[in-house]
Amino acid sequence: MYNAGMPSKPRKAARRSKPVRTPLGRDAWLEAARAALIEEGTAGVEVNKLAKRLAVTRGGFYWFFESREQLLDELLELWARTGVVPFEQIANMPGRSGAQKFQALVDLWLDEEDFDPKWDGAVRDWARTSPKVLKVVHAVDARRIDCIEQLFRELGHKGKDAHVRARMTYYHQVGYYALGVLESRKERLELLPYYTKILM
Repeated sequence: MYNAGMPSKPRKAARRSKPVRTPLGRDAWLEAARAALIEEGTAGVEVNKLAKRLAVTRGGFYWFFESREQLLDELLELWARTGVVPFEQIANMPGRSGAQKFQALVDLWLDEEDFDPKWDGAVRDWARTSPKVLKVVHAVDARRIDCIEQLFRELGHKGKDAHVRARMTYYHQVGYYALGVLESRKERLELLPYYTKILM
C-alpha cells in the first residue's frame, strides 16, 4: 500500500531491446569478395578481411562456404555467368537490325552499367596468376566474340570476315580498358563515327 509519508521508489528505466540484425547471406559475402577483388586483387579476398569489410565475425562466412577456395570458385563462376549475359541479350534482341544491335553494343561499353570494366579487369589480372581462371576468361571471351560476330553477319559480312571484325571490335575495347585510356564520354562519342566506319 502506498504510504504518503514515504518517498516513492524511483522507477527503473525500461530496457530498450537491441535491434535484431538480419544475418548476412551468401550474396553479401560474394559482393564483398567482388569489391575486394577489384580494389586489392585476390590478396583482398581473405575471410578476415571480408568479415571486417562487412562488420561481422568470420564465423558467418562458414555458414555459406566451406573455404576461401570455394568462395573464389563461386566468384569466378559469377563473373563468367553474368559477364556473357548482356552480350547475348544484345545479339538476341527481337526486331532489331544488325546496325541497331551494334549501337546497343557500343552503348553497353559507353554506359558501363550492365558491363563493369573494373570487375572485368580484376578477373583478367587474376588470370595472369591462375591457369584455371585464364581458361575461364578465354571461354568467356570466345562466347562474347560469338555474339559480336552474329551482329556482323546480320550486317552482311560472312565467314572469316565477320569473325575478324568481331575480334577487332572486342580486342579494341578490351585493350582500351587494359591501357587505362582516359577519355570523357563526350570525347568517346566524338570518335565513335570513325571507329564505326572502320569496324563496320
